[in-house]
Amino acid sequence: MAFASFTSVTPIPPSTFTRLGPRVPDGVAQAWHDHGTGLVGDGYFRLVDPARAEAMLGTASPLPSDAIILFTTAMADRIAWWNTMFLVAKCRLGEIHATSESFDQLIALMDDQPGYRDVIWDHQPYPQARDRLGVPDFEDCLMHVPLLKMGGRGDADHMHTGSLWTHVGLMTQLTGKPVFTHMLPLPTQD
Repeated sequence: MAFASFTSVTPIPPSTFTRLGPRVPDGVAQAWHDHGTGLVGDGYFRLVDPARAEAMLGTASPLPSDAIILFTTAMADRIAWWNTMFLVAKCRLGEIHATSESFDQLIALMDDQPGYRDVIWDHQPYPQARDRLGVPDFEDCLMHVPLLKMGGRGDADHMHTGSLWTHVGLMTQLTGKPVFTHMLPLPTQD
């Protein structure tokens, strides 16, 4: 497994390897070792230290308490490993999607292939907001103001940059935890 492009931010602490390494799928601990935390590709996806994510979210996590957060996105989504599958929490939409793809397949789905990001990751209006505000810092995100579930318009002109962890906590407190709606929509093989 390899990211096509990766900008490292910090190493993953040894305590994360010890405590969580045995509980994650093949490839994850190797990615932690090879890359540490950082920005994948254009910065939309971020490989995070799950122990830090757990500490920052506390009881405000929108995911099951035993889910291991592996990635966040610049739009405040979280991708976690839980019960032999990946969960994608899209609090801004109030949804959780799931997939049983392998870690390598999940990484491949993060590529910026035509149609993947819109269909799979609901990544609009990230490109326009990124052009207007820049790529958010590693622990920041782009936020809809007001929140989508509170009447936000969902366009790039109404987005701001702020703390990822604070924003996730606020979304969870103000609009409720997201609910499972469907499996992650995957591209079909022709």
